Amino acid sequence: MSKTFPQLLIERAYNNGSQVALREKEFGIWNEITYEAFLDKVKNFSLGLVSLGLKREDKLAIIGDNRPEWVISELAAQSLGGISVGIYQESLSAELSYIIDNCDATIIVAEDQEQVDKLLEIKDSIPKVRTIIYYDSRGMRGYREDFLLEFNEVLEMGRSYQSGQPDLFSEEVDKGSEDDVAILSYTSGTTGNPKGTMLTYRNLIDMAKNLSEIDPLTDKDEYVSFLPLAWIGEQMMTLAMGLYNGMTINFPEEPATVLEDLREIGPQVMFSPPRIYEDMVSRFQVRVQDSGWLKRKIYNWCKPIGEKVAKAHFENTPVSTGTKILYKIADYLMFSAIRDHFGLLKIKRAYTGGAPLGPDVFEFFHSIGVNVKSIYGQTEVAGISIVHRDGDIKLDSVGIPIPGTEVKISEEGEIRIKSSSVCKGYYKNEKSTAETIQDGWLHTGDAGRLDEEGHLYIIDRIKDVIRLDTGEMFSPQFIENKLKFSSFI
Repeated sequence: MSKTFPQLLIERAYNNGSQVALREKEFGIWNEITYEAFLDKVKNFSLGLVSLGLKREDKLAIIGDNRPEWVISELAAQSLGGISVGIYQESLSAELSYIIDNCDATIIVAEDQEQVDKLLEIKDSIPKVRTIIYYDSRGMRGYREDFLLEFNEVLEMGRSYQSGQPDLFSEEVDKGSEDDVAILSYTSGTTGNPKGTMLTYRNLIDMAKNLSEIDPLTDKDEYVSFLPLAWIGEQMMTLAMGLYNGMTINFPEEPATVLEDLREIGPQVMFSPPRIYEDMVSRFQVRVQDSGWLKRKIYNWCKPIGEKVAKAHFENTPVSTGTKILYKIADYLMFSAIRDHFGLLKIKRAYTGGAPLGPDVFEFFHSIGVNVKSIYGQTEVAGISIVHRDGDIKLDSVGIPIPGTEVKISEEGEIRIKSSSVCKGYYKNEKSTAETIQDGWLHTGDAGRLDEEGHLYIIDRIKDVIRLDTGEMFSPQFIENKLKFSSFI
């Protein structure tokens, strides 16, 4: 039986209150928040929201970088049966006013002066918003608007509210059910306005449960949360996987310090789009070119050994004893140092998704002993539905369906998915809901094919695919990716 996020948090705090739940780097120091303290903040903030008039099914919008306050605000709203709506921090005024008005948010939690200024600029076009709460008070001293509150003020309001109603919080959390909508996750809106995908706790927690079945994690594991929390992939890892498995979530100091912070934490699991991995590889290649002749010589000796082992991984062929011994030496001399430099020394698995990762980058990571795996999913199916299994990695495929997920290809070549994680539909948009979800099957809009072993291959968006004379589908993106890795371009 699935629970709600706040119910899972209470369970964690009750069973393992002194364990570190969240860690945030500030002024070069990692500050820790235990599950007990985490729950305490969520409780006070949610009672603060009660005193600001937040009711069941009301929407709380959040905009800002990944911080503990982001997660606390989300869980506080959900504790009262509210729905959290994440907004990308680089959203422009027009996008902001559309999403905030469309989702009917009454309270907004914003990070800092920059985000508050954006909201004040569009205040007239978001009439339903009663209160704006900010959690970084730098530069906010001169703001006198009475609807502006500081995060700690709301915590204080919650504390004083609790003395009058000590049981209200747990009563409200108990009312929550797995079929309640937890979040509205807005799609990118490439063809028209963004759509708010209604995802329930069952959608999100079933996804975490099914993924954990093949890729288990424990409460000893670390994760660095640096991709926008408005994105379904980050919600999936930070909240669903975080609360389901009890791993520690780390928030970097600034978006610019992510790679250094990653190195300090040394996480067991990682999830990023291809650009992060590509950036790591290109930085490394520059470093190798600039290093001394001895290091370059050692690397050039190790490189083919690593590539041989990576190739065996991809082709599922055994590695000879001689190569294994050589690989151990190469790992001792070079590969472990490279992994350590990236902060990937303890990594169990590094997921990539959102776009295809180039085969060269894939091969590089596997050659140095980093288990990079593709995943495929969509906001409408709670983020992850197909993933590479350990030891069964095909470069061009995105893996095979996770437990509880069915995949089929329609006559037009469209990928269709059925699972308990398919969303309830789009908020206030029955027409798109009826087009996208039919008989429980999600129509993804992506073209793809399945091979005999059940691996899924993504071709492109159905609308971008070119049909050849033979009737075969072909993707222009495929040619673009090949050209991108040419040394002549």
